[in-house]
Amino acid sequence: MNRYRQIQDERGFTLIEMLVVLFIIGLILAIAIPNLKEAGEKAREKADQANRNLISAQADNYYLEFGEYPASVAELVKRGYLRSVPKCPGGKGSYVINRSPGVSSEKRVSCKK
Repeated sequence: MNRYRQIQDERGFTLIEMLVVLFIIGLILAIAIPNLKEAGEKAREKADQANRNLISAQADNYYLEFGEYPASVAELVKRGYLRSVPKCPGGKGSYVINRSPGVSSEKRVSCKK
């Protein structure tokens, strides 16, 4: 008889309480995951813009010294304007310098996939 009383005194979670907790966790995840994906995309866009600005600025410095734009980003590394060749965000493709005259600095460098 004492054993029956001991089992009755033990407390735990009911099935409904567990389902409510799982529902709340699922709701939080449903809200958070799209925001995380969007933040990742924005970060890749910012990284790409920063890389293009850096390469463009160093290509301008190269132009001031040699009178022409470099043939490639690797040329900037070879001459010491960059430490290494930046990779396009996501690891797909590489940066290319457009050597056409009259091209604005924003359009001069692009990520070719």
